[in-house]
Amino acid sequence: MTTFDQLWEQEERQALQQRLRQEYPRWQRARRVRHTAVASVAVLLAAGITLSSFHFPLSTRNYDSVACNRSGIADSHWAAEASRILTIETL
Repeated sequence: MTTFDQLWEQEERQALQQRLRQEYPRWQRARRVRHTAVASVAVLLAAGITLSSFHFPLSTRNYDSVACNRSGIADSHWAAEASRILTIETL
């Protein structure tokens, strides 16, 4: 013979199982959306880091002359020195 407490627990268990069955698809969909969002952010972050590691010259323009108040040093030296100072190569 079942007691009142056993019947009460059985009804609570059935109600809880029903609620879980109803909420599981929403939980699963939300979980899938979270995983997709995290994966997307990870891919974008990896792509950003990869692209930022490449060295793209800011300007490919060759300069015709260099203005410097020190005579006796070739313009090409100052252009190369400016290029070295202004360009940071990442390894």
